[in-house]
Amino acid sequence: MTKIKKLEMAQGVSNEKDITVTESFFGLCEKAIYTPTGSRIKADTYEYSQANGERLISLVDSGIEELQRQLERGVIVRATPVGHIRAEVCVSDDRQFLAVNILKFSDFEYVPVGDPRLFRGHDAEVASRLFRVGQ
Repeated sequence: MTKIKKLEMAQGVSNEKDITVTESFFGLCEKAIYTPTGSRIKADTYEYSQANGERLISLVDSGIEELQRQLERGVIVRATPVGHIRAEVCVSDDRQFLAVNILKFSDFEYVPVGDPRLFRGHDAEVASRLFRVGQ
């Protein structure tokens, strides 16, 4: 598991009004809570091959109805140990909040493809199935 403050999208997630991030033990421990439900938020990263990463970007940008339709059809985007595309993911334990930041490897560093995407409620439950979190 990754600390939220180590992610590229840390500032954006921390500034969300529905998110409370607290640090303890001299900044070594971090706890993030999705305040509407009181659920803890966990951060992780996933890496993808070029083809699977492009498919992930397409699915995340397609809209929740199309994403749900594709997932029901059995579409799976498989992560790899090391990949050209990285997804930073923050998800609440109850899957009512999801933040996704997609980055591509370019010039020896990962650079964001766009702005972080935020999902709440039913949309977060659906989109979190892309990452096999909370299942």
